[in-house]
Amino acid sequence: MKAANRNRILIATVMAVVLFFAFNVILERLGGGLKIDLTQDRLYTISDSTKKVLKGLEDPLDATFFFSEEAARDYPQLFAYGRRIRDLLREYQAISGGRLKVRFVDPKPFSPEEDEAVGAGLQGVPTPDGRKIYLGLVVRDTTDRQAVIPFFNQEREDLLEYDLTKVIANVASGERPTVALLTALPMKPKGLPGFGQDSDPGWAIYDQLKQFFTIEDLSPGFRKIPEGTDILVIIHPPKLDDGQLYLIDQFVLKGGRAVIFVDPFSEASVNRDPRNPAAFVPISSDKVLGRLFAKWGVEVVPGKIIADRGLAQRVNVGGYGPDSIKSYPLWLHVDPGHLDREDPVTANLETVNMASVGAIHALEGAKTTIEPLLRSSADSVLVDASLGRGIPDIDGFWKDFKPDEKTYDLVVRVNGAVDTAFPDGPPGIADERKDAGKGDGKPDAVEGPAQLEHSAAPIHLIIGADSDLFDDRFWVRVQDFMGRKVFVPMADNASLLANAVDNLAGSDALISLRGRGVKERPFVVVEELRRQAEDRLLEKERQLQQELELTQKRLDELESKKPEGGGVLTPAQEEEIERFRARVLEIRHQLRAVQRELVADIERLKTVLAVINILLVPLLLVVGSLILVWVRRRRGRHVT
Repeated sequence: MKAANRNRILIATVMAVVLFFAFNVILERLGGGLKIDLTQDRLYTISDSTKKVLKGLEDPLDATFFFSEEAARDYPQLFAYGRRIRDLLREYQAISGGRLKVRFVDPKPFSPEEDEAVGAGLQGVPTPDGRKIYLGLVVRDTTDRQAVIPFFNQEREDLLEYDLTKVIANVASGERPTVALLTALPMKPKGLPGFGQDSDPGWAIYDQLKQFFTIEDLSPGFRKIPEGTDILVIIHPPKLDDGQLYLIDQFVLKGGRAVIFVDPFSEASVNRDPRNPAAFVPISSDKVLGRLFAKWGVEVVPGKIIADRGLAQRVNVGGYGPDSIKSYPLWLHVDPGHLDREDPVTANLETVNMASVGAIHALEGAKTTIEPLLRSSADSVLVDASLGRGIPDIDGFWKDFKPDEKTYDLVVRVNGAVDTAFPDGPPGIADERKDAGKGDGKPDAVEGPAQLEHSAAPIHLIIGADSDLFDDRFWVRVQDFMGRKVFVPMADNASLLANAVDNLAGSDALISLRGRGVKERPFVVVEELRRQAEDRLLEKERQLQQELELTQKRLDELESKKPEGGGVLTPAQEEEIERFRARVLEIRHQLRAVQRELVADIERLKTVLAVINILLVPLLLVVGSLILVWVRRRRGRHVT
């Protein structure tokens, strides 16, 4: 009887394992059509925003997905990523109802398909055996207008759906977005380069924008926003009258998108005194749009800038040696830890350099949703903007530094329904009727379509509290190469602006798409074990390092006592020196052993985690089968 029970258990176990693998093989043969997404962030579920874009396609699109599937089999992660993209595109095709047709191509070496991939602008990654792996996408419309993803970078896997939907939406929409640019800064080139002293090359950021968008420059006295403007970009605006504010108000209420960077302390707007080049008068713009900001639910704290010890840039204060480089808390080096890693605008930025940055906060009772894209560290404090004047006393600044221990928003995304900032109607019209011909100096009457009192749809804005970040000196080196300007970025400031404009130029559905969160989630217990092992070994390493320094110092003292002119040391001195030399070598050996032990401990933990990850599901199936057999056997006994 016992032998029969053991046989039943063995058979049940084998059957459970076989069924587990058979189930996976069947799903694979079905092409992944049946899916259950149990991930916390629904990483493998098509969002409603993408469905809206695909179902809204008016004209047919043809997409070609180039994936070197055979060559990628030797690279499991890349192979799995390619298969995921393939499956996602199949779902896109089904959702579009036939408007999007996808062709799947495996470009073999020296084949016409490889020629097609190269001709379309795809980038092949070479492998050690001489082959190339292609993993890219080409999307075309009926007029042969096309957009290309040359290679799907795995670092953007959390933004895969956004990238796919965006390239499809861009081809479907057609023309390049038109940007109306308003600024008081000398961003636009002036004069003809090479002809006279008055030519001004402008800022590199202007050239960068022109590469991707059609730019319409607004003069300081503008009286209309050009027809066909997709995005209004305002960077450190001049003083605006009510008529101009009204135009911006109505543009946003009608569904126009805006990217706005104001500044409580613009270091780029300077009036230099020729008798004192170090003196300058900064110009602020934090209050220029205050009337509109109030209706949009945000405020830039007036007259204040952020001092941040955690993100302080290292700057050269003159001189030589280690004391010539110091941390300047009014200039920020915003790192990935203080960028929104899920928003398409900031997800893949590495660093953004900013100077004399203001703080943005949501107003009480705001109807809009405020989402921070860039934040300060908690080791920061708001200070008076006047502290940025002149040559800074960095050492004196640190003596009085007392952080607020809270973070401040530097750049935010604003979404939601809003009301007009001009509830009494367009400015100037009523006054013009009363004071016709009196020449009272009031702003010109605004003419145009009927006023909107409420937003036609949720507004979409990106607002920042700094404009100096677009000044060349904070993010790029401009070099002259054979008569051509070459830009060498030091930070991602230009990408921040380009991403913001590009994102808002999309449809409402595209704007609402975000990254799907992290793909790797730490196991808390394993992470705690790793941290404990690291702390223990690092403490031992610190002790050894201290002993090494003391021993080396004592050895140097003994070496310095050698008689001049090549005199002979006493045997006791020689013995002591040799003993210290041997101890130095021994400590270094122990340090290397500690470092190796730390790496080995972490690798062992990773291995344990991998084994648990791989074997857990089959093991649970086996255990479940054993429990099921045991329960049935118990029931059988009760029946008999």
